[in-house]
Amino acid sequence: MQEYLISIWQNIWPLSPIKILFSIFAIFAWSRAVLRFRAKQMNQKELAFWSFLWLAMIVVVLIPEKTTTLAKLLGMDRGFDAMTFIAIIALFYSVYRLYIKSNEVDQEITRIVRETALRLDVKKGRSKRLKRKIR
Repeated sequence: MQEYLISIWQNIWPLSPIKILFSIFAIFAWSRAVLRFRAKQMNQKELAFWSFLWLAMIVVVLIPEKTTTLAKLLGMDRGFDAMTFIAIIALFYSVYRLYIKSNEVDQEITRIVRETALRLDVKKGRSKRLKRKIR
């Protein structure tokens, strides 16, 4: 066990500049998530997700050998291949979720504009035939 911990420490130290920069960025990004949670703009599940994600990214950057274990579980040879595969799938899923959310917001805006236009039209005393045409 002690040899294992020593080998991990030797892989982490000395840190390369890119590892330092990414670790600082990940800590900064995580701190933004914590601030949003404290401001009640994020719930506990979202904070847990982002905390896990940024911590996992730091581990992958500092100890890249751990990705090989994940790759073997996925039936791949190299950790980099597994990380690339997972990243592409995550990006596609994120684009899909954003597309769905964008459509929902668009439909909600359309509904609100229609209701407001009809309400203003009725207040001005115009006929209610317009109301039937829109629906």
